[in-house]
Amino acid sequence: MSTSIPPAIHVVAASHGTDNPDGQRLINQLRGQLEGLSASWRPELRWHEAYVDVQQPSLPQVLASLPAGEPAVVLPLLVADGVHTTHDVAQAVASRDRTIAADPLGPLPDLAKVLAQRARPHLENDPMVILAAAGTRLEVGQQQTVQLAAKLQDLLGREVAVAYCAGAQPNVLHAVAEAGSRPVLLLSVLLADGFFQDKLASTGAAVVTSPLLPDVTIAQCFLVRLKTALETAGFMTPHDEVRSL
Repeated sequence: MSTSIPPAIHVVAASHGTDNPDGQRLINQLRGQLEGLSASWRPELRWHEAYVDVQQPSLPQVLASLPAGEPAVVLPLLVADGVHTTHDVAQAVASRDRTIAADPLGPLPDLAKVLAQRARPHLENDPMVILAAAGTRLEVGQQQTVQLAAKLQDLLGREVAVAYCAGAQPNVLHAVAEAGSRPVLLLSVLLADGFFQDKLASTGAAVVTSPLLPDVTIAQCFLVRLKTALETAGFMTPHDEVRSL
């Protein structure tokens, strides 16, 4: 290991936050998976809990509490870019030296594979397949969802539409209604139970898949984003000893 590599790195796993107890449990379980799967990484990772909305402790509070001068990376426990990454996370990272941010999941191939596995058991009646995302008014986040849908479409060999719970069009309620008499398969690309997952369940779709968690592959996808950020910042090299992702 290079002598410039720090002995330990603080990882702040920042979730959106939710009032839903099941959603809180799933996010806490995800943090535990991340810590366990990365236990053999070098440099050592020191994990912290934070939120960008709804719950405490807030991301700025957690970053401010870390020892000065020690490197830190914010790992957004989010599916796509939006205001919370481009503003909340970016602003918090800019407030502290030696602090970087990893990317959200975005259109990772392994995420598309997870969604394809969940879709295949429900394709017998030729449903309209809709990838249902939380939504954001930012084009970058919308494009990540569209790119994920394109990967999923290639895996399934059939058309996959995109709809959003809020912040972007088409709205998921309208998308389901426009299917008419054709059955609809809503593939949830939400992380955990909460307000938006409840909204999907109320659309009248023939099938609504569960949120992404719990799933160890999803945890591994977040670790892919974390490792890329650490290597890009020079906090880790490709030759450092890590558990295979």
